[in-house]
Amino acid sequence: MASRGFTDSQIEAFTWVMKTRSATEAAEKMLISQPAVSRLIKQLEERLGFSLFERVNNRLLPTRHGSLFYNEVERVYVGLNHLKQFADKIKDTAAGQLRIVSMPSFATSLLPSAAILLAEQFPELEMSLYSYRSEQIPTDMAAERFDFAITLSAEQDARYQSYFYSLPTAFIVPKHHPLAQKSVITPQDLQGETLIVGEPEERSRATIINRLNELDIKPKKIWTVSLSDIATRLVANGKGISVINAVSALDAEQHWGVVCRPFEEPIESQLQLILPLDKNMDPATQKLVMELKQIIERKIYQCGSQLITDN
Repeated sequence: MASRGFTDSQIEAFTWVMKTRSATEAAEKMLISQPAVSRLIKQLEERLGFSLFERVNNRLLPTRHGSLFYNEVERVYVGLNHLKQFADKIKDTAAGQLRIVSMPSFATSLLPSAAILLAEQFPELEMSLYSYRSEQIPTDMAAERFDFAITLSAEQDARYQSYFYSLPTAFIVPKHHPLAQKSVITPQDLQGETLIVGEPEERSRATIINRLNELDIKPKKIWTVSLSDIATRLVANGKGISVINAVSALDAEQHWGVVCRPFEEPIESQLQLILPLDKNMDPATQKLVMELKQIIERKIYQCGSQLITDN
């Protein structure tokens, strides 16, 4: 890109010298010689009509004009980088690509199972699947970094579409644990057990702990984990029992040999699916994300039904 007589090479050389304070190091970054970098800087200064650097103790330090010019270069190039990312997104969508992000609790259960079903309907579709912390996802969706998101965050924004669902929780217990013989777990069943729960701010943990305190029921000990996947592995190895979302619980029962049981006092969490605004999606992307949304809605309904039917 040349602009008002500037070349990409001149601006790149200037940027690297600003960052490294050295023409030699800038040359290494650009894979050219040091004299070539000096020549590019000189050409840029001639075009601008003022000096960009002065040499102090064998280092190149920006002049006042150089610093002001750099601030503007940074602003313009950040904007250009955003345009490039946006163009790449358009190109990827046209080629049949979908970027999906999920909070960790669903990244190993709901996300892959839904992606598999979507791929069966669109065999040529390419997908990028990511796992980010729940509180980060709304910001990324507002910035249009992804095409679809799964999160427990309740944060809403006018820059995307929000769909909320009630998701039941369930207990998972070791296969040979006495509680595996029960059809429903009661608060009294937790007396003397090692209870594996999520972080303090999680609703399911707070609800259960408060209820146990009300009934003066004392678990043997409480383990805190940040991921349902960690809880699943601990339960599978007989280290305790845990309460996690029903999607992950039924997935754990299928793949980890644990037993999934509903709680006598239902605890529900609020799942949010985030989609871009309709005006920001081309018809192909809109078709894909709406189909994915329907797949996940069916799985949420099936999980609730399966908990009732199996027990």
